[in-house]
Amino acid sequence: MLKSEGEEKVIVIRDFLTGIAVSSMVFILAAAFPSSASFLFFLGPLPIIFYYSKLGRRLGLFLVLGAFVIVLSALGALGHGEYIPLFCLLGFLGVTVGEVLGRRLSIEQTVLISLGIVIIPILLLIAYSMLRTGNPPWRWAEPYLVRTILENVKLYAEMGVPAEQINLLRENAPKIAHTFINILPSLSLISLALCIWLNTIAVRAIFHRQGVHFPDFGDLTRWKAPEKLVWLIIGSGGMLLIPEGRVFYTGLNLLLLGLFVYLLQGLAIVSYFFKTRNIPVILRSIFYALLIFQLTLVLPVIAVGLFDLWIDFRKFNKKMDGSTA
Repeated sequence: MLKSEGEEKVIVIRDFLTGIAVSSMVFILAAAFPSSASFLFFLGPLPIIFYYSKLGRRLGLFLVLGAFVIVLSALGALGHGEYIPLFCLLGFLGVTVGEVLGRRLSIEQTVLISLGIVIIPILLLIAYSMLRTGNPPWRWAEPYLVRTILENVKLYAEMGVPAEQINLLRENAPKIAHTFINILPSLSLISLALCIWLNTIAVRAIFHRQGVHFPDFGDLTRWKAPEKLVWLIIGSGGMLLIPEGRVFYTGLNLLLLGLFVYLLQGLAIVSYFFKTRNIPVILRSIFYALLIFQLTLVLPVIAVGLFDLWIDFRKFNKKMDGSTA
């Protein structure tokens, strides 16, 4: 049944206000409950992407502006002004993904183009900081990381962690901080790419449930990384054999980026198995939750994605093609 013009306006206003409320609430909750901040911030762009795509550019920008005013006021009242730059970044990410989704590109193009656009203001801020202070912004972060590690060591000691491990962490705190700073480029790109990927998949599911048009990414459980990517793994692994600092850490950053792509391919294979075997949603959710909290499970998933280049795990199950498994 067709809706009247008045009914459509009511729906648009309702979506607009709901979008502002939900977008604001996610960031405010993340600031108020730091223990859940990582999870909530990863989902932060989701309502912005959804309502921006649904309402269009003009109303979508007003929605982000309204959410920004509310979040800015709330974070100021809570004394968590340090989260404001992150909110600006994730808000910009949400708008960017919403714009790119409107171009009806592939999933790879959507993620890469969105990532390329989002890192532009980050690089500009880094360049500005270097021109202003003469040092890159991560110079001041290394001593802060050392202090953070030492503070965590105290918590581990209170939790009953063995003294040998405590002493090992305490003695190597500067080295751990130095290594973390040097792999920060790849960790930052991986975090942003994962955020874009997860939010794109999530908003796709929401749109499909509501019967709203969404770009056709095809069957993502069959997604595969380019075969030539394996040479990046081999080349970057070889760079780790060179003791010179810059070469070593360049290779380590490239290796982490390559392994992240194979992690996504491994997850696609796992999702293919879940789908073809009709694994209950609750069991799927448990697996993905374990993947987040038990990082030892990440390595087998990466291995599955990498070795799929030679084994092709999905060829053993043709149930999705209509044949028997």
